[in-house]
Amino acid sequence: MNRSLIICDRMILGGLLGVIFFLPFSLAFINISLGIVIISWVVKKFFEYQINPRHVFLQEMKFLSSKMGLALMAIALLIFLTIPFSHFPALSLRKFISRYIQQIFFMYVVSQVVNSRRRLYIILAMLLFSFLLVMVDVAVQYSTGKSIVHHTVMTLRRVTGPMNHPNDLGTLLVTVLPVTLILTLIGFSKEFACLRSAAFKSIMACLFLGMIISLGLSGSRGAWLALAISMISLGIYLKKYKLLILIIFMLAVFFWVFDTHSLVNRVDIYNIPITQGSVLNPSFTNPFGLPSGYNVFKLFFNPTSREFYWNTAADVIRRYPWFGCGYSAYVQTLRDLQVGHEEYPHNSLLHITAELGFIGLILYVWFFTVLILKVREVLSSIARERDLFLIGSALAAGILAWAIHSLMDTAWASLQLSVLWWLFIGIVLSLGLIKQGEKSWPSH
Repeated sequence: MNRSLIICDRMILGGLLGVIFFLPFSLAFINISLGIVIISWVVKKFFEYQINPRHVFLQEMKFLSSKMGLALMAIALLIFLTIPFSHFPALSLRKFISRYIQQIFFMYVVSQVVNSRRRLYIILAMLLFSFLLVMVDVAVQYSTGKSIVHHTVMTLRRVTGPMNHPNDLGTLLVTVLPVTLILTLIGFSKEFACLRSAAFKSIMACLFLGMIISLGLSGSRGAWLALAISMISLGIYLKKYKLLILIIFMLAVFFWVFDTHSLVNRVDIYNIPITQGSVLNPSFTNPFGLPSGYNVFKLFFNPTSREFYWNTAADVIRRYPWFGCGYSAYVQTLRDLQVGHEEYPHNSLLHITAELGFIGLILYVWFFTVLILKVREVLSSIARERDLFLIGSALAAGILAWAIHSLMDTAWASLQLSVLWWLFIGIVLSLGLIKQGEKSWPSH
């Protein structure tokens, strides 16, 4: 029996590592890896139930009866009850099982399986290795015009890497960048010999630099704004004022270099045509080199068609104010209403409200509030564990960055980006388990 538990446990960890490795590259392999995680967990729980049914029951009830568990169950109940009234009930039911239930379950499994520093660092190592391959794909795409993985052609000099759109790449990078920064800095700590080697610090620094450059070349202005807010928040929360000064300096250079790059290449942000290249003449008083009549802040914050998507979402909300048009049925609703386009709202709150109504929005706000309080609680509980606290703070900054960019783009509708978000939440929740030394799972 113990051997069976160990095998299942290792398969769960292997499936989790598979999800992380394939996250930027393949939807099919993400789903296969998720399937391995879920099936292995169910089999393992079956064996554990044979040994001690009361312990298994109490362990699962502990999460379900928590504030976070209750909020997630309330959302699940609302989705389930509104399926018959959806514009596409079959799709809503399928997405409810294959998306909502699966991803919440995945988050919970992650919070349990990452129960030691060794596993935490293995998972982070796999995440960073996967992103190293993403950087290679971005470099090839920028130099040749076409990515390696999906042969995506670059437009307006905006890189996508293995993702479908530059903004998806932006969300992917901005979520992981705080973790990369902290792992770069933690290498200077005398407390962790394995992270002090010059090779480790050099690799981390190069990866961080590559991710920053890739984010800039994505031209994803929403992701840039999310980067600024999350990184500054991280520096303030850690009360590392030298780090905060470094972050602000880094952001100033970043925005100057890549905003200029976007002003040259992204003609879609201008309301009227502008001659490219020759009109940009940077100087000390005009660092972006824009001709008179143009304001860099207005261009930077120009929503570029998002107002149209937001207004469409508002129309859907007015039609279905209380319970929405149906979970994951937004695009089908636009098709039935014949509004002229089939595009997501580019705003997570509008997306939630359009599909689940104001009742759904209230329940999700409840969940977001509980999540913030839980993250704060976990970070307080590991404040004396320096490496866990720093990594937890970086993960929290990544979760914040993801949420900020989701207010300006379609991260809420992306399987890859949603899995990444729930993965980070699960890892943050697991840090308290590591600190307490609870061995709910064998760590062989």
